[in-house]
Amino acid sequence: MSIIPYAAAAMPMFGGPAGSEVPQIELPDGRQIERPHLEWYMHQLRWRWLLDSWEGGEAYRTAVYGFDTRHMPIRNLIRHKREYPATSEQSYSMQSGRPPGSDPATQATDDDYELRRARTPVPGFVAEVVETHLSKIFKREVSREGPAAIEEWWEDIDGKGTMMDQWMSEVVAPLLLVLGQLDIILDHPPRPDREEIRSRADERRFGLDRVVASYILPENMVWWNLDSRGRYEDCLVKEVRDDMGVIWRYWCRDFYASYDAHGEMVGDVTDHPYGAVPIVRLFDRRRPRCRHIGLPRYEGIAEIQREYYNRDSELILSDTTQAHPLLQGPEDYVQPDGTIPIGPNWLLPKKKNTSGGAASYEGFDVVVFPKEGADSIRTNKHDLREAVDRAAALTKPAGSMGTDANSVAQSGISKRLDTSTGNDLLSKIAQMLGRNEKYIADLFWFVLGNGKPDEAGMEATNVQYPMEFDLLSADELADLTGKYQLIINSGGRSPVVEQALIDRLLKQALAGLDDDQYKAMSAEVEEVLAEGPPEPVVAMPPEGQQQQPPDDGDEAQP
Repeated sequence: MSIIPYAAAAMPMFGGPAGSEVPQIELPDGRQIERPHLEWYMHQLRWRWLLDSWEGGEAYRTAVYGFDTRHMPIRNLIRHKREYPATSEQSYSMQSGRPPGSDPATQATDDDYELRRARTPVPGFVAEVVETHLSKIFKREVSREGPAAIEEWWEDIDGKGTMMDQWMSEVVAPLLLVLGQLDIILDHPPRPDREEIRSRADERRFGLDRVVASYILPENMVWWNLDSRGRYEDCLVKEVRDDMGVIWRYWCRDFYASYDAHGEMVGDVTDHPYGAVPIVRLFDRRRPRCRHIGLPRYEGIAEIQREYYNRDSELILSDTTQAHPLLQGPEDYVQPDGTIPIGPNWLLPKKKNTSGGAASYEGFDVVVFPKEGADSIRTNKHDLREAVDRAAALTKPAGSMGTDANSVAQSGISKRLDTSTGNDLLSKIAQMLGRNEKYIADLFWFVLGNGKPDEAGMEATNVQYPMEFDLLSADELADLTGKYQLIINSGGRSPVVEQALIDRLLKQALAGLDDDQYKAMSAEVEEVLAEGPPEPVVAMPPEGQQQQPPDDGDEAQP
């Protein structure tokens, strides 16, 4: 069964928070936009969830992704069957399960679900992995070379003093890795309302000839048409204003137009000189079943983060409800209101039972809850943490074991990347970032030339991300150096085999170097091995002393 008819049938049900519905828009050429793009509709909820997983905190705790069959909000914390509130409760709210605008702990005292949601800390696995990987990549300088125009733009890419390196490392790269895609828009600054622009000199005076960059989240690029090369023919972008109002911006090859929340055009159609939409979609990887959708790199880690979050909430609830054991005793001591009378000095006399002339007493018992379930949750949490480390190519430093025979789980910052796998992963990410930054540079030349890019400037622009990363500790590097010296000093008896083995060793130990560097190393190793093993060094006696003849055992030593 095809999924397209199902998705099309679900389109009229599309909705969400106020202002998120796409109104019916009539374009200047008579066409109408009645619903979002099908690919957007199928993935927009996933994008919001991935963004919440990276941001964490209150955004992750309070995010709503629709409503279940009982009209309760679907959150990252899964609700138990017994945790649905009764609609007769005064504090019941259909939207949140608690009074609107109240603190998350409002119902934490009498609602197990709200107690779990208020007290469970949000794990930051996605943010930790992104920070760990990008900190290694941007620790080394990114090489950017080009004509004076683009080098000046790299110093201020948005008119706010933001440098390209800062924008890429803090904004574009994290969003691209988390979401799998990101739209970049470059345009000239808007014309001032009260100033008349008559010449190019006026444009330069008001800075209208410069290029400013911004980004569009995937959830806000709601509709598009693509040409044969995958570029935007036209598209519809949702823009949220400071007063939380919504403007829908329609872009095509020759102009853009604005529409309000009701689909009515705001102002006049504004022409632009580019001859194409000045928006490009960057991809980390592409989904094979979609034409214009990216594949998030850390989607699996986000899934583990949500499972860890729910298991942690179960453990908190278990420890909270079982912190005080129940007291079980003779029913004669229990009053109708559930209290037990306590005598002077907090002494409770035991009731004597008589049967056949013999007296006996019933003592009190403490009901201890079984801990097997909680222990199982703790073990599973360790397994989930280990799964995150494997997915991110992180390894723990050698350390002690925990009291439960599990390795101590450390944060992503304290862990280190695996030397071989980690370098391969970082190289792929760095190569992807360099490729996408070159796309941004090409779009700069396109916008700067008003649709007629400077071909020479594009050819002269070069962006190179580092491919070599320092993943060895100082002790490991010193140990590796000593072992290599020992190998090379004892080599030369089988130069062909030794040459092949040492070349492989160097490529694994010093991963990420250029091919020319590996060739130079291989040539040096070949030269050393051709000389053969060095002659053994004979220690000479100190000056003024004669070497003693070997003792033949015939004469007794004094």
